[in-house]
Order: sequence, then C-alpha cells, then structure tokens
Amino acid sequence: QVLGSLFYAYYIFVRLCIPQFRNSSQETFNLRGLVLCIFNSILPGVLILFLVFFAFLHCWLNAFAEMLRFADRMFYK
Repeated sequence: QVLGSLFYAYYIFVRLCIPQFRNSSQETFNLRGLVLCIFNSILPGVLILFLVFFAFLHCWLNAFAEMLRFADRMFYK
C-alpha cells in the first residue's frame, strides 16, 4: 500500500502539478495567473496530503507495529 501510494502521488504530480507550473513559467507574472495557479494546485495538494497521511500513519506505522508485535491484543493486559 505504501508503494501504491507513492506511485499514485507520482501520477498526481505528473498529470496535475508539473503541467500547471511548466505553463506558468512561460507567462508573465500577474495576479490572475497567480490565483489560477493556486486554485489549480488545491486539489492535487489535498490529494497528496491524504496520501501522505494514509501511507505513513496507516500503512507504514501499522506494518512496524505488526512486525514488533505491538498491536498484539495481549499487550494491554
């Protein structure tokens, strides 16, 4: 799941983020372009944030908890 999350984050960067910023470097700087760039980056940014939380907190830390037997039910007794 961690590797799947990394590949999905790479896909989001390639399809949504990189073309947006590549086009913005060719245009002159103005307020309209800045606002459009920010609004077009909100959805990919939120998706990347959710992927980071899912990959690290849910997948990575749970894998180590299982390997170290921290998630054992007898731990709390």
